Amino acid sequence: MRKIVSLFLGLVVVSTSVKAWNNPTKSAMGSSSLQAKAAGCTPATGRKILEFNNVSALIETGGSMWQDRSKNDAAYEVPKGSGERVIYAGALWMGGLDVNNQLKLAALTFRQGNDFWTGPLSTIPGTGNLNLGYLDYGPAEIEPDICVAYDQFYITTRQEIELFNAWYECSQDPDCDVNVDFPGYSIPSSILTWPAHGDQSRFQDFYLAPFYDRPGSIPGVYDPDGGDYPWYDLAGEIDCRTNRKVTLYGDYNMWWVFNDKGNIHTETGGDPIGMEIRSQAFAFATNDEINSMTFYNYEMINRSTQTLTNTYFAVWVDSDIGCSEDDYVGCDVQRGLGYSYNADAVDNDGCNGAQAIGANPPAIGVDFFEGPYQDNDGLDNPLTTDISLAKANLGIPYQGLGIGYGDTIVDNERFGMRRFIYYD
Repeated sequence: MRKIVSLFLGLVVVSTSVKAWNNPTKSAMGSSSLQAKAAGCTPATGRKILEFNNVSALIETGGSMWQDRSKNDAAYEVPKGSGERVIYAGALWMGGLDVNNQLKLAALTFRQGNDFWTGPLSTIPGTGNLNLGYLDYGPAEIEPDICVAYDQFYITTRQEIELFNAWYECSQDPDCDVNVDFPGYSIPSSILTWPAHGDQSRFQDFYLAPFYDRPGSIPGVYDPDGGDYPWYDLAGEIDCRTNRKVTLYGDYNMWWVFNDKGNIHTETGGDPIGMEIRSQAFAFATNDEINSMTFYNYEMINRSTQTLTNTYFAVWVDSDIGCSEDDYVGCDVQRGLGYSYNADAVDNDGCNGAQAIGANPPAIGVDFFEGPYQDNDGLDNPLTTDISLAKANLGIPYQGLGIGYGDTIVDNERFGMRRFIYYD
Protein backbone atom coordinates (compact mmCIF):
# COMPACT_ATOMS: atom_id res chain seq x y z
CA MET A 1 0.00 0.00 0.00
CA ARG A 2 1.50 3.31 -1.12
CA LYS A 3 0.50 5.64 1.67
CA ILE A 4 0.40 9.41 1.71
CA VAL A 5 2.48 10.55 4.67
CA SER A 6 2.22 14.11 5.94
CA LEU A 7 4.74 15.50 8.42
CA PHE A 8 4.67 18.79 10.31
CA LEU A 9 7.91 20.08 11.80
CA GLY A 10 8.12 23.10 14.07
CA LEU A 11 11.51 24.70 14.70
CA VAL A 12 11.65 26.72 17.90
CA VAL A 13 14.00 29.49 18.79
CA VAL A 14 21.16 18.95 17.58
CA SER A 15 23.72 16.91 15.61
CA THR A 16 20.43 15.08 16.27
CA SER A 17 17.91 12.99 14.43
CA VAL A 18 14.27 13.15 15.52
CA LYS A 19 12.32 10.24 14.07
CA ALA A 20 8.78 9.11 13.42
CA TRP A 21 8.05 5.53 12.47
CA ASN A 22 5.35 3.99 10.33
CA ASN A 23 5.06 0.25 9.76
CA PRO A 24 2.29 -0.52 7.22
CA THR A 25 0.12 -3.46 8.26
CA LYS A 26 -0.62 -4.69 4.75
CA SER A 27 1.83 -6.95 2.96
CA ALA A 28 4.17 -5.48 0.38
CA MET A 29 3.47 -5.93 -3.30
CA GLY A 30 5.84 -7.88 -5.47
CA SER A 31 8.01 -6.38 -8.17
CA SER A 32 6.25 -4.82 -11.12
CA SER A 33 7.10 -5.30 -14.77
CA LEU A 34 7.67 -1.55 -14.84
CA GLN A 35 11.42 -1.10 -14.64
CA ALA A 36 12.72 1.81 -12.59
CA LYS A 37 15.61 3.79 -13.99
CA ALA A 38 17.71 6.71 -12.87
CA ALA A 39 16.90 9.92 -14.72
CA GLY A 40 19.67 12.25 -15.79
CA CYS A 41 18.58 15.22 -13.70
CA THR A 42 21.20 17.78 -12.76
CA PRO A 43 21.47 18.92 -9.12
CA ALA A 44 18.80 21.37 -8.02
CA THR A 45 20.04 24.94 -7.62
CA GLY A 46 16.99 26.80 -6.28
CA ARG A 47 17.47 28.55 -2.94
CA LYS A 48 15.51 31.14 -1.00
CA ILE A 49 15.79 32.79 2.40
CA LEU A 50 12.69 32.46 4.57
CA GLU A 51 12.80 35.80 6.42
CA PHE A 52 9.20 36.81 7.02
CA ASN A 53 9.43 37.16 10.80
CA ASN A 54 12.30 37.30 13.32
CA VAL A 55 14.12 34.37 11.66
CA SER A 56 16.35 34.23 8.58
CA ALA A 57 16.54 30.63 7.28
CA LEU A 58 18.03 29.51 3.96
CA ILE A 59 16.11 26.72 2.20
CA GLU A 60 17.17 24.82 -0.95
CA THR A 61 14.86 23.07 -3.41
CA GLY A 62 17.27 20.11 -3.40
CA GLY A 63 16.40 19.14 0.18
CA SER A 64 19.10 20.93 2.17
CA MET A 65 18.13 23.48 4.82
CA TRP A 66 19.77 26.17 6.95
CA GLN A 67 23.25 25.88 5.41
CA ASP A 68 24.90 28.38 3.06
CA ARG A 69 26.99 25.94 1.06
CA SER A 70 28.47 28.73 -1.06
CA LYS A 71 30.15 30.13 2.06
CA ASN A 72 30.42 26.92 4.10
CA ASP A 73 28.50 28.75 6.80
CA ALA A 74 25.44 28.39 9.02
CA ALA A 75 22.28 30.02 7.68
CA TYR A 76 19.64 29.89 10.44
CA GLU A 77 19.79 33.27 12.16
CA VAL A 78 17.76 34.48 15.16
CA PRO A 79 17.17 37.37 15.61
CA LYS A 80 17.27 38.17 11.90
CA GLY A 81 20.11 40.57 11.12
CA SER A 82 21.94 39.93 14.40
CA GLY A 83 24.61 37.64 12.96
CA GLU A 84 23.74 35.09 15.67
CA ARG A 85 23.32 31.75 13.92
CA VAL A 86 22.05 28.72 15.81
CA ILE A 87 21.81 25.93 13.20
CA TYR A 88 24.42 24.90 10.65
CA ALA A 89 22.43 22.45 8.50
CA GLY A 90 19.38 20.21 8.36
CA ALA A 91 17.56 17.82 6.03
CA LEU A 92 14.79 15.26 5.73
CA TRP A 93 15.75 11.57 6.06
CA MET A 94 13.64 8.58 5.02
CA GLY A 95 14.15 4.87 4.55
CA GLY A 96 12.54 1.45 4.75
CA LEU A 97 12.69 -2.16 3.59
CA ASP A 98 11.15 -3.40 0.34
CA VAL A 99 9.52 -6.78 -0.34
CA ASN A 100 12.97 -8.35 -0.76
CA ASN A 101 14.16 -6.92 2.57
CA GLN A 102 16.43 -4.47 0.73
CA LEU A 103 16.98 -1.03 2.21
CA LYS A 104 15.61 1.96 0.27
CA LEU A 105 17.09 5.23 1.48
CA ALA A 106 17.13 8.96 0.76
CA ALA A 107 18.86 11.50 3.01
CA LEU A 108 21.29 14.41 3.13
CA THR A 109 23.71 15.85 5.63
CA PHE A 110 25.83 18.66 4.17
CA ARG A 111 24.78 17.92 0.57
CA GLN A 112 28.21 16.88 -0.63
CA GLY A 113 26.23 14.62 -2.96
CA ASN A 114 22.57 14.50 -4.00
CA ASP A 115 19.70 12.21 -3.07
CA PHE A 116 16.91 14.64 -4.03
CA TRP A 117 15.89 16.44 -7.23
CA THR A 118 12.94 18.70 -8.03
CA GLY A 119 9.68 17.82 -9.74
CA PRO A 120 6.77 15.34 -9.54
CA LEU A 121 7.10 11.66 -10.51
CA SER A 122 5.15 9.66 -13.08
CA THR A 123 2.18 7.47 -12.16
CA ILE A 124 -0.39 5.15 -13.72
CA PRO A 125 -3.72 7.02 -13.55
CA GLY A 126 -6.43 5.23 -11.61
CA THR A 127 -4.17 3.04 -9.46
CA GLY A 128 -4.76 5.00 -6.26
CA ASN A 129 -7.62 4.89 -3.79
CA LEU A 130 -8.11 7.97 -1.62
CA ASN A 131 -10.55 6.11 0.61
CA LEU A 132 -7.70 3.78 1.57
CA GLY A 133 -5.25 6.65 1.98
CA TYR A 134 -3.03 6.47 -1.09
CA LEU A 135 -2.62 8.21 -4.44
CA ASP A 136 -1.72 6.89 -7.89
CA TYR A 137 1.55 4.99 -8.25
CA GLY A 138 3.52 3.53 -11.14
CA PRO A 139 6.95 3.92 -12.76
CA ALA A 140 7.88 6.80 -10.42
CA GLU A 141 10.14 8.29 -13.07
CA ILE A 142 11.05 11.81 -14.14
CA GLU A 143 12.83 13.44 -17.07
CA PRO A 144 15.59 16.08 -16.78
CA ASP A 145 13.50 18.90 -18.28
CA ILE A 146 10.84 18.40 -15.61
CA CYS A 147 13.48 18.60 -12.87
CA VAL A 148 14.64 21.93 -14.31
CA ALA A 149 11.11 23.31 -14.69
CA TYR A 150 10.28 22.67 -11.02
CA ASP A 151 13.58 23.90 -9.59
CA GLN A 152 11.89 26.84 -7.89
CA PHE A 153 9.75 27.89 -4.95
CA TYR A 154 6.14 28.96 -5.44
CA ILE A 155 5.66 31.76 -2.94
CA THR A 156 2.36 33.09 -1.64
CA THR A 157 1.16 35.09 1.34
CA ARG A 158 -2.12 34.70 3.14
CA GLN A 159 -2.66 38.46 2.84
CA GLU A 160 -2.51 38.44 -0.96
CA ILE A 161 -4.92 35.49 -1.10
CA GLU A 162 -7.35 37.24 1.24
CA LEU A 163 -7.17 40.35 -0.96
CA PHE A 164 -7.80 38.30 -4.12
CA ASN A 165 -10.75 36.55 -2.49
CA ALA A 166 -12.27 39.86 -1.37
CA TRP A 167 -11.76 41.34 -4.86
CA TYR A 168 -13.35 38.36 -6.57
CA GLU A 169 -16.35 38.27 -4.23
CA CYS A 170 -16.81 42.00 -4.81
CA SER A 171 -16.74 41.39 -8.59
CA GLN A 172 -19.64 38.95 -8.21
CA ASP A 173 -21.69 41.25 -5.98
CA PRO A 174 -23.93 43.74 -7.83
CA ASP A 175 -23.81 46.03 -4.80
CA CYS A 176 -19.99 46.18 -4.82
CA ASP A 177 -17.84 48.16 -7.29
CA VAL A 178 -14.30 46.78 -7.73
CA ASN A 179 -13.20 50.08 -9.31
CA VAL A 180 -14.11 51.85 -6.08
CA ASP A 181 -13.15 49.24 -3.48
CA PHE A 182 -10.14 47.75 -5.33
CA PRO A 183 -8.88 50.43 -7.72
CA GLY A 184 -6.18 49.20 -10.10
CA TYR A 185 -6.25 45.64 -8.76
CA SER A 186 -4.85 42.86 -10.95
CA ILE A 187 -4.45 39.19 -10.11
CA PRO A 188 -0.85 38.61 -8.96
CA SER A 189 1.36 36.21 -10.89
CA SER A 190 1.71 33.99 -7.81
CA ILE A 191 -1.97 33.10 -8.24
CA LEU A 192 -2.02 32.98 -12.04
CA THR A 193 1.04 30.68 -12.26
CA TRP A 194 0.19 28.43 -9.30
CA PRO A 195 1.21 24.79 -10.14
CA ALA A 196 -2.18 23.30 -9.34
CA HIS A 197 -1.96 20.55 -11.95
CA GLY A 198 0.65 18.12 -13.18
CA ASP A 199 1.17 17.37 -16.86
CA GLN A 200 -0.94 14.31 -17.63
CA SER A 201 0.82 13.85 -20.97
CA ARG A 202 3.91 13.12 -18.81
CA PHE A 203 1.86 10.82 -16.51
CA GLN A 204 2.03 13.19 -13.56
CA ASP A 205 -0.73 13.40 -10.97
CA PHE A 206 -3.35 15.87 -12.22
CA TYR A 207 -3.69 17.42 -8.77
CA LEU A 208 -0.41 18.90 -7.57
CA ALA A 209 -0.29 22.06 -5.42
CA PRO A 210 -3.42 22.55 -3.27
CA PHE A 211 -6.04 25.00 -4.53
CA TYR A 212 -9.47 26.14 -3.44
CA ASP A 213 -12.01 24.97 -6.02
CA ARG A 214 -14.68 27.63 -5.73
CA PRO A 215 -18.28 26.47 -6.24
CA GLY A 216 -19.44 27.69 -9.64
CA SER A 217 -15.98 27.59 -11.22
CA ILE A 218 -14.88 24.76 -13.53
CA PRO A 219 -15.15 21.72 -11.21
CA GLY A 220 -11.81 20.09 -10.44
CA VAL A 221 -9.80 22.48 -12.64
CA TYR A 222 -7.78 25.40 -11.31
CA ASP A 223 -9.42 28.56 -12.66
CA PRO A 224 -8.29 31.88 -11.11
CA ASP A 225 -10.69 33.75 -13.40
CA GLY A 226 -13.45 31.73 -11.74
CA GLY A 227 -12.26 32.62 -8.24
CA ASP A 228 -9.98 29.65 -7.49
CA TYR A 229 -6.82 30.37 -5.50
CA PRO A 230 -3.86 28.68 -3.76
CA TRP A 231 -5.60 27.01 -0.87
CA TYR A 232 -5.24 28.83 2.40
CA ASP A 233 -8.22 27.71 4.47
CA LEU A 234 -9.66 31.22 4.72
CA ALA A 235 -13.09 30.08 5.88
CA GLY A 236 -11.81 27.58 8.45
CA GLU A 237 -13.56 24.69 6.70
CA ILE A 238 -10.92 22.02 7.37
CA ASP A 239 -11.06 20.26 10.74
CA CYS A 240 -7.56 18.82 11.02
CA ARG A 241 -8.78 16.25 13.56
CA THR A 242 -10.84 14.44 10.93
CA ASN A 243 -9.80 15.80 7.52
CA ARG A 244 -6.49 14.71 6.00
CA LYS A 245 -6.45 17.26 3.19
CA VAL A 246 -3.29 19.38 3.07
CA THR A 247 -3.84 23.11 2.57
CA LEU A 248 -1.33 25.98 2.69
CA TYR A 249 -0.16 27.19 6.09
CA GLY A 250 1.33 30.30 7.64
CA ASP A 251 1.26 33.98 6.77
CA TYR A 252 4.11 33.47 4.28
CA ASN A 253 4.50 30.18 2.43
CA MET A 254 7.14 28.62 0.15
CA TRP A 255 5.77 25.56 -1.71
CA TRP A 256 7.86 23.22 -3.85
CA VAL A 257 7.98 19.58 -4.94
CA PHE A 258 10.98 17.26 -5.01
CA ASN A 259 11.74 13.55 -5.34
CA ASP A 260 14.45 10.93 -4.85
CA LYS A 261 14.39 9.45 -8.39
CA GLY A 262 16.05 12.19 -10.44
CA ASN A 263 19.43 10.46 -10.56
CA ILE A 264 21.76 8.12 -8.67
CA HIS A 265 21.97 8.77 -4.92
CA THR A 266 25.45 10.17 -4.44
CA GLU A 267 25.00 11.41 -0.85
CA THR A 268 24.01 8.08 0.76
CA GLY A 269 24.65 5.59 -2.05
CA GLY A 270 21.22 4.16 -1.19
CA ASP A 271 18.69 2.63 -3.56
CA PRO A 272 15.93 5.14 -4.42
CA ILE A 273 12.45 4.83 -2.98
CA GLY A 274 10.33 6.54 -5.63
CA MET A 275 9.15 9.21 -3.17
CA GLU A 276 7.49 12.44 -4.25
CA ILE A 277 7.65 15.11 -1.57
CA ARG A 278 5.33 18.12 -1.67
CA SER A 279 6.86 20.61 0.71
CA GLN A 280 6.05 23.82 2.52
CA ALA A 281 8.31 26.12 4.51
CA PHE A 282 6.27 28.78 6.26
CA ALA A 283 6.23 31.37 9.00
CA PHE A 284 3.86 33.59 10.96
CA ALA A 285 4.36 37.23 11.88
CA THR A 286 3.15 37.63 15.47
CA ASN A 287 3.86 39.52 18.68
CA ASP A 288 4.77 36.41 20.68
CA GLU A 289 7.26 33.52 20.60
CA ILE A 290 5.89 32.21 17.29
CA ASN A 291 7.57 35.20 15.64
CA SER A 292 10.89 33.45 16.32
CA MET A 293 9.81 30.09 14.86
CA THR A 294 9.70 28.52 11.40
CA PHE A 295 7.55 25.59 10.29
CA TYR A 296 7.79 22.87 7.65
CA ASN A 297 5.23 20.47 6.17
CA TYR A 298 6.07 17.46 4.02
CA GLU A 299 3.43 15.48 2.14
CA MET A 300 5.33 12.37 1.09
CA ILE A 301 3.82 10.07 -1.53
CA ASN A 302 5.36 6.70 -2.35
CA ARG A 303 4.88 6.60 -6.13
CA SER A 304 6.65 3.27 -6.56
CA THR A 305 4.93 -0.11 -6.96
CA GLN A 306 6.32 -1.50 -3.70
CA THR A 307 5.27 -0.97 -0.13
CA LEU A 308 8.02 -0.23 2.38
CA THR A 309 7.96 -1.79 5.83
CA ASN A 310 9.92 -0.80 8.95
CA THR A 311 9.87 2.72 7.55
CA TYR A 312 11.36 5.72 9.32
CA PHE A 313 11.12 9.44 8.61
CA ALA A 314 13.52 11.77 10.37
CA VAL A 315 14.66 15.36 10.47
CA TRP A 316 18.41 15.62 10.87
CA VAL A 317 19.55 18.84 12.53
CA ASP A 318 23.14 19.98 13.02
CA SER A 319 22.89 22.74 15.59
CA ASP A 320 25.71 25.21 16.15
CA ILE A 321 24.61 27.77 18.72
CA GLY A 322 27.14 30.36 17.69
CA CYS A 323 30.37 28.43 18.29
CA SER A 324 30.17 24.77 17.33
CA GLU A 325 32.22 22.94 19.96
CA ASP A 326 30.46 23.85 23.20
CA ASP A 327 26.88 22.67 22.60
CA TYR A 328 24.87 19.87 24.18
CA VAL A 329 21.75 18.11 22.87
CA GLY A 330 18.89 16.25 24.50
CA CYS A 331 15.20 15.50 24.29
CA ASP A 332 12.13 16.15 26.40
CA VAL A 333 10.12 12.93 26.10
CA GLN A 334 6.91 14.34 27.54
CA ARG A 335 6.91 17.22 25.05
CA GLY A 336 8.27 15.17 22.13
CA LEU A 337 10.90 17.88 21.71
CA GLY A 338 14.53 17.68 20.66
CA TYR A 339 16.70 20.55 21.87
CA SER A 340 20.21 21.96 21.89
CA TYR A 341 21.85 24.38 24.29
CA ASN A 342 25.24 25.87 25.10
CA ALA A 343 27.48 24.05 27.58
CA ASP A 344 27.90 27.12 29.78
CA ALA A 345 26.56 30.63 30.23
CA VAL A 346 28.97 32.17 27.72
CA ASP A 347 29.26 31.03 24.10
CA ASN A 348 32.93 31.46 23.16
CA ASP A 349 34.55 28.01 22.72
CA GLY A 350 35.60 26.42 19.42
CA CYS A 351 34.17 29.09 17.15
CA ASN A 352 36.25 28.19 14.07
CA GLY A 353 35.42 31.51 12.43
CA ALA A 354 31.76 31.62 13.49
CA GLN A 355 30.41 34.63 15.36
CA ALA A 356 30.23 33.89 19.08
CA ILE A 357 26.95 34.79 20.77
CA GLY A 358 28.62 35.57 24.08
CA ALA A 359 26.70 35.74 27.35
CA ASN A 360 23.31 34.10 27.81
CA PRO A 361 23.14 32.14 24.53
CA PRO A 362 19.71 30.79 23.53
CA ALA A 363 18.51 27.20 23.34
CA ILE A 364 16.70 25.85 20.28
CA GLY A 365 14.04 23.17 19.94
CA VAL A 366 12.73 20.93 17.16
CA ASP A 367 9.16 19.71 17.55
CA PHE A 368 8.03 16.86 15.30
CA PHE A 369 4.44 17.63 16.20
CA GLU A 370 2.41 15.99 13.41
CA GLY A 371 4.07 12.90 12.03
CA PRO A 372 2.62 10.04 9.95
CA TYR A 373 -0.87 8.79 10.65
CA GLN A 374 -0.96 5.62 12.70
CA ASP A 375 -2.44 2.67 10.78
CA ASN A 376 -6.21 2.45 11.07
CA ASP A 377 -7.38 -0.06 13.67
CA GLY A 378 -10.95 1.06 14.35
CA LEU A 379 -10.00 2.47 17.77
CA ASP A 380 -9.49 5.77 19.48
CA ASN A 381 -6.06 4.78 20.76
CA PRO A 382 -5.58 6.06 24.30
CA LEU A 383 -3.64 8.87 25.87
CA THR A 384 -2.94 7.43 29.30
CA THR A 385 -0.26 7.66 31.97
CA ASP A 386 -0.53 3.88 32.35
CA ILE A 387 2.42 2.96 30.14
CA SER A 388 1.49 -0.74 29.97
CA LEU A 389 -2.03 0.16 28.83
CA ALA A 390 -0.68 2.65 26.30
CA LYS A 391 1.66 0.03 24.80
CA ALA A 392 -1.01 -2.67 24.71
CA ASN A 393 -3.48 -0.42 22.89
CA LEU A 394 -1.04 1.44 20.60
CA GLY A 395 -1.55 4.63 22.56
CA ILE A 396 0.84 7.16 24.09
CA PRO A 397 1.67 8.02 27.73
CA TYR A 398 2.54 11.68 27.09
CA GLN A 399 0.61 14.29 25.15
CA GLY A 400 3.74 15.51 23.36
CA LEU A 401 4.27 12.16 21.60
CA GLY A 402 1.40 12.54 19.15
CA ILE A 403 -2.00 14.05 18.45
CA GLY A 404 -5.47 12.54 18.15
CA TYR A 405 -5.01 10.07 21.00
CA GLY A 406 -7.84 9.80 23.52
CA ASP A 407 -9.96 12.48 21.81
CA THR A 408 -12.99 10.19 21.12
CA ILE A 409 -12.27 10.25 17.35
CA VAL A 410 -11.40 6.92 15.74
CA ASP A 411 -8.32 6.55 13.49
CA ASN A 412 -7.07 10.13 13.50
CA GLU A 413 -3.93 9.42 15.54
CA ARG A 414 -0.66 10.89 14.31
CA PHE A 415 2.78 10.03 15.61
CA GLY A 416 5.01 12.62 17.20
CA MET A 417 8.65 12.02 18.06
CA ARG A 418 9.23 8.26 18.37
CA ARG A 419 13.03 8.21 18.58
CA PHE A 420 15.79 10.67 19.42
CA ILE A 421 19.29 9.76 18.25
CA TYR A 422 22.57 11.55 18.75
CA TYR A 423 24.52 11.35 15.50
CA ASP A 424 28.16 12.43 15.20
